[in-house]
Amino acid sequence: MKESNEGVVDLRGILSIFRKRLLMIIMSVVIVGCFGAVYTFFIASPVYTASTQLVAKLPTSDSSSVYAGQVTGNIQMVNTINQVIVSPAILDKVKNNLNLNTSLLEHVTATNATNSQVINITVRYNNPYTAQKIADETAKVFSSNAQNILNITNVSVLAGATVNTTPVSPRPLLYIGISVIIGLILGLGLALIREAFNNKIVTEQDVEVIGLTLLGTTAFAKAKDFNSSKIAQAENTRAQNPSRTRRGR
Repeated sequence: MKESNEGVVDLRGILSIFRKRLLMIIMSVVIVGCFGAVYTFFIASPVYTASTQLVAKLPTSDSSSVYAGQVTGNIQMVNTINQVIVSPAILDKVKNNLNLNTSLLEHVTATNATNSQVINITVRYNNPYTAQKIADETAKVFSSNAQNILNITNVSVLAGATVNTTPVSPRPLLYIGISVIIGLILGLGLALIREAFNNKIVTEQDVEVIGLTLLGTTAFAKAKDFNSSKIAQAENTRAQNPSRTRRGR
């Protein structure tokens, strides 16, 4: 029961620290949140995507005895095609055909769904129109080189890429939300650290913690209250001794 009470006291103490340092916490949230907003809207480059789909007609067999093995082989071939599409053998030609100055290895991905022979070519780029051109050109270059590289004679494009002017990154709400959370955590941490290094003795409990003896306490009075009381006392003294006041003059 005692440990439970101590836990409640500690929790109340922490909450008290947060209340005392509330302004610091709010400022931390606002400042870091503003940094996140500035980065999102003015610094981070928007990223756009474009996708195209293609399918390669792989060799088939009419024999039912080898059908299962053939399906497995076709799936493995599709995985190989994915690797070939994002290889320099294909992407370097795409780069040269479009007169681009940047490497495309980090911008193009090729994937397929599980047990599917449909290949999705996805491009992430900082310009939506260039992203669309890269996706279509990648499918075109692979189709024209598939026979030489993989001995595949028939590659069909199922859906060409379209221009998508809505960026997929950065996401303003996500980025700003993360910034606010980071600011809150930072503010709470700073509040605890500042309180931990605060050596001022304010309460009777602070005196007991360092092992000193409390000799007495003094009441707190505002400066304006002290001045007004002194003025009132002086006025009363002057009113009670008018003759002494005149002699003084």
